[in-house]
Amino acid sequence: MEMRIALCSYSQKEKETALLMKLGKVDRFDNGVFCVYAMQREGPYDAVVIMEDGARGMNFCMSIRGYSKDVPLLWISDQAEFELQSRRLRVDDFWVKPVTEYQLREAVSRLLQGKRGSNESGEEEKYE
Repeated sequence: MEMRIALCSYSQKEKETALLMKLGKVDRFDNGVFCVYAMQREGPYDAVVIMEDGARGMNFCMSIRGYSKDVPLLWISDQAEFELQSRRLRVDDFWVKPVTEYQLREAVSRLLQGKRGSNESGEEEKYE
C-alpha cells in the first residue's frame, strides 16, 4: 500500500513535493485546518511534513496535534528557538533550515519506518 504524506506550507514547494512523491502519495496544504479535514475524511497520513517558519509553523503543528497525537510529524523551520516549542507539541523531528534534499528524504523515510514499526534501533541521527 502506498504511503500517504501531507506537506503543509503556505508557499508552493514544487521541488520538495516532487522529492516526497518518490516516497509516497503527497497532498499539499496551505492551512492546518484543511490538513485535519482531509485526515477526518480519508484517515490519517503516514507522515506530516510542516515546512513553515516560526509562528506559522507552530500553528500547523498545533492544528495537527490537536487532531492526532500519533501521526508522525516533522517540522522544518528557519528558527532554532522553536525547537523547545516543537517538543511541547510532541513533534517527532525538528530541523532548522537549510535542509538538503537528502536530509529531507532521510528524515521522512525514518518517520515512515517508525510508522511501520521497523525502526527498532532507537538511534537518531542529527544533521547540523
